[in-house]
Amino acid sequence: NPQPYQFPLAVFAASGYAVLRCNIRGSGGYGPEFRFAIMEDLGGVDFDDVMAGVDHVIDLGVADPERLGVLGWSYGGYLAAWTITQTHRFKAACMLAPVANLVSFTGTTDNHELFPGYFKIEFWDDAELFVTRSPVMQAGGVATPALFLHGEADTRVPISQSREMYDALRQQGCETQMVTYPGMEHVPADAGQLLDIMERSLGWFDRFL
Repeated sequence: NPQPYQFPLAVFAASGYAVLRCNIRGSGGYGPEFRFAIMEDLGGVDFDDVMAGVDHVIDLGVADPERLGVLGWSYGGYLAAWTITQTHRFKAACMLAPVANLVSFTGTTDNHELFPGYFKIEFWDDAELFVTRSPVMQAGGVATPALFLHGEADTRVPISQSREMYDALRQQGCETQMVTYPGMEHVPADAGQLLDIMERSLGWFDRFL
């Protein structure tokens, strides 16, 4: 896929990694019913679809079940963070600007309507729903080595989101690292930042996979 992306997918492939990009429910291109299938079920059917895709490429003999990694940016970062709270199958994770806490995110982002829109309710009307679907609230027992990358000037997903998840893992003794980028907003644009993201994410996977 030649589309530009925050992670160096072509470099991963050139380095011998098989890269799976699932068209999970909630993604675009398959009509409104498919797009809105995650309404009120964030971290549900989308996570199921990721795992179904992983199982499929394992069955094909493409992926090694003992050397799986997961990575994502923004909502993909949320889903990667959620994934490592739900399964120990992945041996490494890399997240760029992930959402970790749906309550604190909603109170600090410049897009307050995002998750209340997904859940069709404000967090003060059903705090339990927002809490139970927050990766940081499910972080107990996470053992997947996790790398967090975040722009310090990100107003869409504030940097505190990575800090919450990073601290939760670090306090449990999970192998983790957090790198911040001065001046970087939600979408990396500086060539030096993109190069650093490439080198760090690839190096993290090389180390653990």
